[in-house]
Amino acid sequence: MTLVSWLIFAVILIICEILTSSVFFFICIAIGSIFAGFTAYYFVDILWIQIIVFLLVSVLSLYTIRPIFKKMVHKLKTTKSNIDALIEANAIVIEEITPTKAGFVKVYGEVWRAKSDGNIKPGETVKIKSIEGTSLMVETL
Repeated sequence: MTLVSWLIFAVILIICEILTSSVFFFICIAIGSIFAGFTAYYFVDILWIQIIVFLLVSVLSLYTIRPIFKKMVHKLKTTKSNIDALIEANAIVIEEITPTKAGFVKVYGEVWRAKSDGNIKPGETVKIKSIEGTSLMVETL
């Protein structure tokens, strides 16, 4: 094979990588193809050397580069926003909450309607467990 054919193969593999869901498999094989292409530039008529370089570099990149790429992708942390940011947050009770009567809590400077399974007095700090409609389900700390 020639340098151009190895590079065309690498471009096809990179396109396959773009079309798949970030498994970083095809990019590692594309790296092997690029190295095999440069080997083909220096050893034009020796196909078995090109294939060995292709296999070695592909396998090495699968075991070295792929884990690094996967760690980088998994490091991206999702940040809760909107109403989801309230779950697990602490709030201050401003109106008594009983199992039969909803009260009010203040969280992040806003007043919310809150329900609980127990009695909670004003001034106590509570943790938001979940959200049901427009009410926060809270529990004492």
